[in-house]
Amino acid sequence: MRSLARLTWLVLLFASVAASAQTVVPQRPFGQLIELWGRQLDRIAARTEQADLLPVEIDGLREQTTDVRAAALAAAALARSDLADTKKLLAPLELKPGTDAPPETDAVKAERERLTEQATVAESRYKQCEVVIARADQLLERMTRLRGELVLQTLLRRDPSPLSPGVWHKIGPQLVASVKGLTTAMATWSRDGFLSLGSASPDLVPLGLWAVITILLWWVGRWLRRRFGRGGTHIDAHSDQTIVTAIDGLGLVLVPILAVWLIGKLLLASHPPAPIDTLIPDAVLRLVLLLLVFGMTSAGLSPQRPEWRVLPLTDDAAHYLSQALRRLFSVSLPLEFIYLALTRGDGRDAVAAVGAVVLTSVVAVLSLPALSNRAWRAARPEGSELPPMIGGTWWTVARLALVVAVFSSIVFSLIGYATLGSHLHSAISTTCLLIGIALLLHRLVADLLEAAASPNSPSGKWVRRSLGLAPDTSLRGQYLVLLVFDAALILLLSIAIPATWNVDTDAIMDGFGQLLRGVKVGGVTISLGNVGMAIVAFFVCMLLARLVRGIVRDRVLPTVDAPLPLRQSIDAGLNYAGVMIAILVGIGALGVDFTNLAIVLGALSVGIGLGLQNIANNVISGVILLVERPIKAGDWVTVNGHEGFVRRINIRATEIETFQRTHVIVPNSLFLQNPVVNRTYSDTSSRIEIKLTVPIGTDVNAMEAILREAALGHARVLRVPAPIVRFVKVASSGLDFELFVFVARLEDRLIVTNDLNRALLQKLIENKIIDPSPVPEFKVRGLDKLNFSLHAEPSPETKETSTERPGDATPAP
Repeated sequence: MRSLARLTWLVLLFASVAASAQTVVPQRPFGQLIELWGRQLDRIAARTEQADLLPVEIDGLREQTTDVRAAALAAAALARSDLADTKKLLAPLELKPGTDAPPETDAVKAERERLTEQATVAESRYKQCEVVIARADQLLERMTRLRGELVLQTLLRRDPSPLSPGVWHKIGPQLVASVKGLTTAMATWSRDGFLSLGSASPDLVPLGLWAVITILLWWVGRWLRRRFGRGGTHIDAHSDQTIVTAIDGLGLVLVPILAVWLIGKLLLASHPPAPIDTLIPDAVLRLVLLLLVFGMTSAGLSPQRPEWRVLPLTDDAAHYLSQALRRLFSVSLPLEFIYLALTRGDGRDAVAAVGAVVLTSVVAVLSLPALSNRAWRAARPEGSELPPMIGGTWWTVARLALVVAVFSSIVFSLIGYATLGSHLHSAISTTCLLIGIALLLHRLVADLLEAAASPNSPSGKWVRRSLGLAPDTSLRGQYLVLLVFDAALILLLSIAIPATWNVDTDAIMDGFGQLLRGVKVGGVTISLGNVGMAIVAFFVCMLLARLVRGIVRDRVLPTVDAPLPLRQSIDAGLNYAGVMIAILVGIGALGVDFTNLAIVLGALSVGIGLGLQNIANNVISGVILLVERPIKAGDWVTVNGHEGFVRRINIRATEIETFQRTHVIVPNSLFLQNPVVNRTYSDTSSRIEIKLTVPIGTDVNAMEAILREAALGHARVLRVPAPIVRFVKVASSGLDFELFVFVARLEDRLIVTNDLNRALLQKLIENKIIDPSPVPEFKVRGLDKLNFSLHAEPSPETKETSTERPGDATPAP
C-alpha cells in the first residue's frame, strides 16, 4: 500500500507542473527551512551509518527523506517561478547600448537594483533547494542499496541445520517457550483487550460504516447473482461467460472477505499484546487468499458445470486442478501461519529450522498435483492442431521450473537456510496467484468491452448513433481501452511481484519517477509524460484533420462547380496538410527545438544527396503508400510483371505473395513510378470472362438462354450487376459467344469459372449442340515415304534402265 501511494504521488507530482509550482511551503523563513532540512538529513545520514539498522527502520527513514525532498522540490519550484517573473520585469530596465539614449532617472536605477537583488535572492534560494534535493537523492540511493544488502543478508543467513543433533535437543524447550508465550498473550488479551472496546472508541465508527457497506455489497451481490449470475434471467451463456463467472465468483467470496477484514480490524481495535498484534494481520491476509482461491476455482474452473468454464480444460482436468489448488492452499496457509506464530521472538532457531523443513516438504508434495500434466489437459476437438496442454510448451517448461524451485526450497531448509526456503515457496505461490488474478481481470475486461461494443447492447447502439455509423459497423475503440488497461495491469504487477520477492519497491518507484521526470539528451528532456502528450497531440490533430477533410469532401466540395480532378487534388492536399500539421504538433509537444530539427534535416538532406537517394526514394514512397493507401494488405495487384496478394507494406519495400506461394520483395518506389493494377482497390468483386465457339448451325437465342441460365444458376454469381451474354461474331470455325459474370469475392474466380465450364459443357451436350462422341479418324501410314518417292530425282542408272524398253534395242553397227 505504501508503494502504491508513492506511485500515485509521483504521477500527480510530475504530471502536473502547475500544481507543483503552486504548492504552499510552510510559513517559515527560508533560512530556517534550509537549516531544518539540513539537520533532518544529517540525523538520517548518521543513523544509516550505524550497524544495527533494520529494514523496517530504513523504510521509515526513507519516508522522512522523501518528505524533505518533496518540500525542497516545492520550494525550488516556487523560487524558479519567482526568478522567471523577476527576470521578465527586469528585462525592460536593462541598459541598452547607444549614444543617443536618454539618461536614466534615479527611480529607474533604484527599481533595476531592487529587481536585480530580488533575482539574486531567488536564484540563491533555488540553488540551495537544489543542493538539498541532491543530498536527499544521495541518501535515498544509499538507503536503497543498504536495504537490499540487509534483505539479502537475512535471506542468506545460515541457521542451524535440522540434520544436526543440537537442533533436536533444543527444539523441545523452544517449542514449549513459544506455546507458553502465545498462551500468556492470549490470556492477557482475553482478560483486558476487549474491555478497551467501548461505545466511545474512535476505531468503532469506521468499522460500523464498513459493516453497513458490507451489508449493502452483500445485497448488491445477491441481486447481481440472481439477475446476471449462472441461471440468471438476463444472461447469455456464450457471449457473457466470463462476465457471469466474475459476478458469480465475486458474489461468492466478496462478503466473506469483507467480513474477515472487519473482524481483523475489530480485533486490532482491542489493542492485543505482542505477538498477537502482528499475527492478526497475517491471519487475515491468509484467510483472504484462501477465500480468493476458493472463489477463483469455483467460478473459473467450474468442475461441475463445464458450460461456464473459463479455461478450456477437460472435465477431469478441471476437477483435478480445482481439488489440488484447494487442498494446497487449505493446508499450506494455516501451516505457514502456525510456523510464523511459533518462530516469533528470539531464541527460536531450532523451531524455525525444523518448521521450515516441514513447511517446505508439505508444500512441495501438495504442489505436485497442481503442476502435473493431468491438471492442464485441454479440451480440444478431434483433428485440432492446438497443443494438448493449456499454455503449450512455455507453460510446460514453466511448470517444470516451478517444480524444481519448490523442491529446492526443501534442500535450502535442510542445509540451514530456513528463511530462504520458507520465503521461496511463499513468494512462488503469491506470484502465481497474482498472475492468475491478472489474467482473469484481463479476460473479464476484454469481455466487458466486447459486450459494450456489441451492436445489440445499449452502449454499442449509443456509440454508433452518436458517431453516425451504421448499426452493424464494427468498433475498434475497445481494443485501445484494453491496451491501456493491460498497461496499467502490467505496471501494477511490476510492483507487486517484486514486492513478494522482497525486492525493494522504492528502487522500482525511483525508476518510474526517473521515467516520469525524463532523461535529458542534449538540450531536450525526453520523458514518458512528454512522449504521451506528443502521441495524444498527434492523434488528436489527425482526428481533427480527418474530420475537416471529411466535411470538405462530403459537404463543401459537392456544392462547388469544379471538375472532379480538382476536387480530388484538394482532398489529397488537405490530407497531406493534416499529416504535416499533426507531425509538427507532435514534435512540438515532445519538446524538440525546431532549430535543432532544421539542422538535423539539413544534415540528412546532404546525406541523401550524396548516397542515399535510392533508400530515401523508397522510404518516402513507403510513407506515401501508407498515407495515401493506393494499395493495402490483402489487395490483388500487378506491378512490374509481378502479380499476387500484398502481404505487408514496410517502410522501404512491399512484400507480395504470388500464386506459386513465393514471396517477392518489391521496392516501394516501383508502385509510384509504374502503372499498378489493383483488382481490389474499391471492392473485392471481380468479373469472370468465358469465351466459347459453337457450330454455325446453332440457334443463337437458345445458346444465349443456355449461357444466361448457367450463370444465374450458380449461387456465387451476383445478380447485380447481372450476367452479360454477347454474340461476338460469325467465324469460319463457328459462332463465337462471350459470357461475363460478377462475383463478390476475388478468391471465388477459379471456383466459379470451373463450375460454369462444367455446367455449360453439360447443357451443351444435353441440347445436342456439341457431340461428345469421338470423331472418326483415318490414318494413312507411309505417306512420308510416298512423298519422298514422288519428289525425289532418279539416279543415272535408273534413267538408263527406264529408257531401255523391250523391243527397242538398237542393232550393233
